[in-house]
Amino acid sequence: MTIQRFFGHDIDYSKAATMFTIHHLFYAICAMIALGTAILFGKKIHALTKEDLIKRGLIVVLVILELTYHIHNFTYPRLSLPLHICSIAVFLNIWLLLTDRKDVFKYAFFFGTLGGMMALLFPNSLGYTYYNFRYYHFMMIHMIIIFVPLYYYKAYNYRVEYSDVLTVYKHAFMMAVVIYLINAILLRLGFDANYWFINYVPTNVEELFPVYQLYVFVHLSAVFLTMNILYYVTHYVPETLDLTPGNK
Repeated sequence: MTIQRFFGHDIDYSKAATMFTIHHLFYAICAMIALGTAILFGKKIHALTKEDLIKRGLIVVLVILELTYHIHNFTYPRLSLPLHICSIAVFLNIWLLLTDRKDVFKYAFFFGTLGGMMALLFPNSLGYTYYNFRYYHFMMIHMIIIFVPLYYYKAYNYRVEYSDVLTVYKHAFMMAVVIYLINAILLRLGFDANYWFINYVPTNVEELFPVYQLYVFVHLSAVFLTMNILYYVTHYVPETLDLTPGNK
């Protein structure tokens, strides 16, 4: 492997993280590791005297990962704007790490946890192979945006109420309309823009959704459903299993 190949644009879908491959399984395991680390070790990390240093380190890593993502895209050349759900989750995670604000947490919780999980469980790697840094970049940035809000959930006992589910979904839906219009303008200008994957069916699931209207309906419904599942699992299950004693 050469430096040029590692930081270049080594596109080969047979060696990339595509659906139902060994790489897909690897990414899914990474999602579970991020989730498990936050839940199992969150309180222990919070008790460390160097917790602030760890949080600053995560901020630095997130900034570097986000910047290198856009720089690498521009060298393709490929239009790259910080408009994807996971890019927004990166900014929310940084804001949360800097401020510990609960009102930021509710957005980071849904955008980061669900965005990161969906990205790793349904990878759209653009064909970058395990010889390329983007393969590992994809893994790292999504693991972190899963980890951070779940860390606050476990270590700081931050919680969302059902009203937060409705508020975040409403704002996300409003943002999706804006993103759709931005995509439409960029597509008209000749750029391949599909931020939030709402203007056309992504290649990794196009076999499952041959009709665009069906894809959009399922996409929006799945977001609301998974938000409700995440709310239920994190709001009621811990009380049942006594995972977070003293927090009803």
